[in-house]
Amino acid sequence: MSDSLILFAWIVISLSLLLTVMFSYLVTQKVKENRWRKEVESYKSLYEPILLRYLFDGQHVPPPLVSAQYVAMMELLDHFLLVLDNGVKERATLLAEQYLSTYLQKQLHHRRLGRRMNALFYIEDFQLASFLPELEKRYDAEETTTMEKRQLLKMFALFRHPHVYAYMKRVDESFTQFDYRLILSRMDDRMFTKMVDYFFDWNEKMQYALIDMIGIMQKWAHISFLRTLLQHEQSEYRIRALKALAEMAFPLEDDQLRIHLYSEVWQERLMALRLCARIRQHTLIDTIKQLMKDRVFAVRSQAAEALLRMPNGLAMLEQIAQTSDDPYARDMALEWLERGREDD
Repeated sequence: MSDSLILFAWIVISLSLLLTVMFSYLVTQKVKENRWRKEVESYKSLYEPILLRYLFDGQHVPPPLVSAQYVAMMELLDHFLLVLDNGVKERATLLAEQYLSTYLQKQLHHRRLGRRMNALFYIEDFQLASFLPELEKRYDAEETTTMEKRQLLKMFALFRHPHVYAYMKRVDESFTQFDYRLILSRMDDRMFTKMVDYFFDWNEKMQYALIDMIGIMQKWAHISFLRTLLQHEQSEYRIRALKALAEMAFPLEDDQLRIHLYSEVWQERLMALRLCARIRQHTLIDTIKQLMKDRVFAVRSQAAEALLRMPNGLAMLEQIAQTSDDPYARDMALEWLERGREDD
């Protein structure tokens, strides 16, 4: 019994010591972090008026000498790029090239991922295209993480890297449609058009991201491409193309829209209705009214919204709510009548 008590006491003492050491370490780290941030903020107060005079008047800026000064200058420049007009960007890039390049290059090789990622973000924000050779090495390095590769591909697109297409062909399956969207959003019209030209060479996630970004970025030069996809046998292409056209409020002919409004695929009916709502296709009101009786809730809801957006939309919904022989159509009409009246 006494041996068990002694063992238990040793376990309690050991755990207490371990927790004390961990707590002391965390407190020490927090104190160091607070002291570091205080130093950075102090330098930011000193640098702020100096950097503003440089950005607007070209006055000389003393070079940073210690890490806290580098960080202060980077944070201030990054902030100014967000809140000031485009006229300061060229000077901000020149200053970053002159004073921050060496520091950022060292940070790219830091053992901590957070430091490396921050360096990549600053290089992108300051548009330091001179880093391209170094970024290529980072992308091909064995120790480079997938997170870093995602950011590097966005930067290759932004900096108009001539081999960005080859890099994108080599990405692994962990890349999502959202990742591809971010990369595409940084491309100029020429690069984006090349991506569309080779549409069927890309993997499925990239294809869907391309279609989505045509709508999101309002790429009117690719309307004919979207219309071609509307004829494709694969329903997902048709659905995405309709969604993109709805984003752009591009009007389709009634006969073309009816094909999609009567599709067996409910998502296709939904997106066709969304397009009707955006362009207020009043010539299809009878068809839209029929879809108020659709078996899918989301389709009925979108049909009601499309009717509400039409001239006399409230009156049409009131009529359906009072006279329709379909209880689901009546319920949906009542729901959208409430929404419509709230918005008036």
